[in-house]
Amino acid sequence: WHVLPSLVAIITTIGCLIVTALSVAREREEGTFDQLLVSPLTPAYIMAGKAIPGMLVAFLQGGFIALVAHYLYGVPFTGSLPALICGMLAYGLALAGIGLFISSLCTNQQQAFLGVFCFMVPAVNLSGYVSPIENMPLLFQLLAQINPLTYFILILKGVFLKGFGLAQCWHYLWPLLLFAFCNLSLALRLFRRHIA
Repeated sequence: WHVLPSLVAIITTIGCLIVTALSVAREREEGTFDQLLVSPLTPAYIMAGKAIPGMLVAFLQGGFIALVAHYLYGVPFTGSLPALICGMLAYGLALAGIGLFISSLCTNQQQAFLGVFCFMVPAVNLSGYVSPIENMPLLFQLLAQINPLTYFILILKGVFLKGFGLAQCWHYLWPLLLFAFCNLSLALRLFRRHIA
């Protein structure tokens, strides 16, 4: 019951980060990124076109694992389905921002993949999946507070095991939306810097 709801978050993280981080790096590696930048599309549209597929992949993977956890392994689902969907969308936005930020800094797919790996390992270790956050040193507890995965795991455990609805999830949803806004803004600024 602890592992499978958390696994929804981890599988979602891997799928979304890989798709979004490799997308821009692949364009740059193949030399087609400059063609995108001189097209009539604005940087925001280009970024949305790179973010939405990653979010869809994350949503489908997370939904599949959630269904398997409930129907195949019998993990109880006591909360609200809209709360789960809102949590997945908010987390997908936050991840898309991180993936696009990583890919904007990289010049090829190998660098982007290593960037995803460098984000993923600390994120999983500091999320409360491996060990409880309360048992970590104070510095790691503070780092866990700026980790989007921490909040999504709390939403998943709340929805699966504690009967959370949207009202109870809001405490964990607004930090995800804040992360999404900050990460997407940084990625957009990097995109615009490439145009200038």
